[in-house]
Amino acid sequence: MSIITEVELQNFSFDADSVSYRASQKPVDQTISINGQSGSNEYVDSNGLAGYCGFSGSNGGNGCNGSGGSNGYSGADSQNALILLNGTVEDFIMQVKTSNRLNNSYKNSGDISWHLGRPFNNLNYDFKLARSNGIILMKANGGNGGNGGDGGNGGDGYHGIDGSSGADGGCGGRGGNGGCGGHGGNAGAGGHVQVQSTDPRLFMLIEIDCRAGKKGQGGSSGAGGSGGKGGRGSYGETDGTFGRDGPGGCAGNRGNNGRDGLAANSGSIQYAVVDIDGNISKTGPDKYHVSVYGYTINDENNDGIYEPNSSFSITNVEWINNGGMNLPSGSILSFPSTEYITTDINDISILQDNSINQAVVDSHQFQCHLNDLDSVSINEPYIKRVNITSEVKLLNRLFTGSKVSTTLTCQYPIRITKTEGPIYLGPGERSSVIINFKNISTRSYGECLNSAGSIEFKLSTHSSIKILPANGQYIYEIKSDGLGYYKINEEISPQSTKRIKFEIKLDENSSYHYFKHLFWDIDLLLRNKLIEKRQNKFRVVPIFQPNIHTDVLLVTNSKVGRIEYLAYQNLFQLFKYSSQTWDIERYGVFHNPEINWLNTTDLIIFIYLNPESTFNIIQSQLFLQHMKSSEKSGFISIGSSLSNEFDFALFDYNNLQFLNIKDQMKSESTNYLWNAFGFTQPNQQELIDKANECRINYEKQNDQQYLYQVVFDNTANTASTSCMKVVYGAKYIYTSTLDAQVGNRLIMIPTNNNSLLTSSNLPYTIQAELNTNQQRSRIIENDIDLNSHFGRLLCAILFYQGFEKSYRILSEQGELSTCIFSITPPRRPLSGGLRAGHKSG
Repeated sequence: MSIITEVELQNFSFDADSVSYRASQKPVDQTISINGQSGSNEYVDSNGLAGYCGFSGSNGGNGCNGSGGSNGYSGADSQNALILLNGTVEDFIMQVKTSNRLNNSYKNSGDISWHLGRPFNNLNYDFKLARSNGIILMKANGGNGGNGGDGGNGGDGYHGIDGSSGADGGCGGRGGNGGCGGHGGNAGAGGHVQVQSTDPRLFMLIEIDCRAGKKGQGGSSGAGGSGGKGGRGSYGETDGTFGRDGPGGCAGNRGNNGRDGLAANSGSIQYAVVDIDGNISKTGPDKYHVSVYGYTINDENNDGIYEPNSSFSITNVEWINNGGMNLPSGSILSFPSTEYITTDINDISILQDNSINQAVVDSHQFQCHLNDLDSVSINEPYIKRVNITSEVKLLNRLFTGSKVSTTLTCQYPIRITKTEGPIYLGPGERSSVIINFKNISTRSYGECLNSAGSIEFKLSTHSSIKILPANGQYIYEIKSDGLGYYKINEEISPQSTKRIKFEIKLDENSSYHYFKHLFWDIDLLLRNKLIEKRQNKFRVVPIFQPNIHTDVLLVTNSKVGRIEYLAYQNLFQLFKYSSQTWDIERYGVFHNPEINWLNTTDLIIFIYLNPESTFNIIQSQLFLQHMKSSEKSGFISIGSSLSNEFDFALFDYNNLQFLNIKDQMKSESTNYLWNAFGFTQPNQQELIDKANECRINYEKQNDQQYLYQVVFDNTANTASTSCMKVVYGAKYIYTSTLDAQVGNRLIMIPTNNNSLLTSSNLPYTIQAELNTNQQRSRIIENDIDLNSHFGRLLCAILFYQGFEKSYRILSEQGELSTCIFSITPPRRPLSGGLRAGHKSG
């Protein structure tokens, strides 16, 4: 499948300004200047002097006018030049003849006879340009006009003198006028430059900039001076006579802004091909220019995919000479190598001479190779955007319009779209591994006529995972290396998807991998080459057995790893506890309808971790059944739970209870009211206070044997609010299902946000590969920090055991009897036992 690249041609202008601008954008090796000199800028002229002081009763002097700004000097015109080119790129010779004028009048470059007046200079240059890609820039710019000076400010008028002995005050002096700004200097004209050579290829080594200079800006006008204040009239010596105040002077006028200088014409450029006698045969306002505007790319096997370590070709390159004169032969068309694509440096096409605006299709076939990958792509298909770019050079100088890029997507035609496998498995359990893949190309792959390549998948697993023999429609082979090989023996048509399946089984004796992640990897091979790898894993989780009874049921979550699990096993070994595990990730909520855990354990240890495993996964009625099933039934939670989250363990909210029929009838029929003044309803604190008052009364009546919660229903009978009563709503009373006798069997162990035992000090080291069936001669290696998570949990278990049994454990010749206990300053206070509380709502 081919890719056709087409771009819009640039429209070049050949006026002197456009040609000069293009010249200024190219890389420069050396610069030769025959520019006209710029005119100098003029400075701000002086301000006017202030007026003089008048005599007693006389007028103040006028301020002097500010001086006008000086005019900026005009920029000089550039010199004109005739440039003769000879030699080669290795030894490039330039002869430059300059003059201030030409011996003829002209209107444009086509009218110029290029006979210089008296030469001002005749200079020769010799450049070594073989190792450079820059050009020689000839600057024939006109000089910039100087800016006019700013006008000076007018002087302020002096104030009039106060009158004496009844005389009138003098008039204030008039402010001086501001000076005018100086005129800007005129711009200098650009030079006229002709470049001659018998070898037009040498024109590639030179560029001309003959733009006119910039005109100078006129100076700013000066501000007029302020008028002086009039003098004060005085009182006369005789009664009834006094002088008048003199009037203030007028402000001076602001000067005029200076005029901008005049613009100048740019020069002209002409390239001329001459014979050995100096006779001109061809001319142009600019040199030739090659622009590429299209080509065709073909992939190697015509499947529309450009894959790593494959080749593709480029042909039918369309180009045109859209310059100002005929193109000489010798330009080189190529597609250079990049970081991702390799081409042969000798794979080029040498272009023949070409007239102006003549389009050509180059039939040369360029060979390109997409580089192979250093490493295989992991867990995603390899996709990379890469560019291939055309370019045409003459004498190692680039035609800018010849650079045309195409973006290719480098990828493989076959890709894995999805893998499906187990998240967890227990010893002896089986599962399917499913691989979904797609052919994104335009050709068929697999086992078929005219196949573009073979496809094979390889499954590798941990040594404890066995690949089972294939059966049914999914056929694969297990070779001597123990790996599963699935070779696609059918046609995978273009743009189609397919899925294959392997069967795996976890070894029966894999308990020493509990809570570890074991890998299973899929390799995709195209034409026997590895092109993609998917790395997967599952967690080994114990299978809960509802037909056996253990001392402890440990409730775990997905954050519990191998080391954490072994930390609990060591703790249970200290108490000689048997245990099972209920993993939330595997079995979900703690009331799985298919598996019954009631009556399978005495003590539940719940690892609380929000949001992985919280009390929301436990149904209160099942929990209460557990706590009532035996005097040894207990529950210990370790984690950062809030105390009110534990209410589910104390109150059965699915079964509304009343202490007696009288309270029930009262609650259902009327509101409980509190005498007060005003039409008000209680705020939250008043409700809490009232609830506590009711709760305490009930607890006193029953010797603190139960806990109570008082609930007010604010939605009932709210219309009964009166002037002297506050409406609380219907009152309901919950009594705890469990009494105070279970105080040592319900324990909450607060921790920081990380509830794992391994997040704080452990009194022993753990080997991850330890078999849980192996018994170590001694577990505890260091002091037991009672403020660590481990120490708190150990104390909670002792509290759950009761005083007599705990004393026996610590006093017998067991390991705990020889342990050393220490206490470090706690981050949070240690707490345990039955939580007592109330609730109002």
